[in-house]
Formats: sequence, structure tokens, C-alpha cells
Amino acid sequence: MPSVKDNIPMIKTIALVLLAALALLLAFAATRPDTFRVERSRVIAAPPERVYGLIHDLR
Repeated sequence: MPSVKDNIPMIKTIALVLLAALALLLAFAATRPDTFRVERSRVIAAPPERVYGLIHDLR
């Protein structure tokens, strides 16, 4: 049965790979914009006057 001492290089390698992946993820996230916008659109088969009357005041 291998001892814990035999596995230390493998554990260090795994830890370094995980840290490198985390660093890459953080570096990528840092290049993204701070804000984003979501838009939706819908085509409605009705004259604009009728649609505007329904949605002009959404309170």
C-alpha cells in the first residue's frame, strides 16, 4: 500500500492545476464588462395604436 509521502507530488500537481484554472477563470471574468443588458422583442399582429393603448402605462 503506497504511503501518503508517495502521493505528495501528485497532490501538489493537482493543487497547482486547480489554482491555475481558477486564475484563468478570474482573469477571464476581469475582462468582461461590469454591466450587461437583456432585451426582448415580440412581433404583435395589431395596429400600433391598439398596442400602445395597452402598454403605455404599465403601473
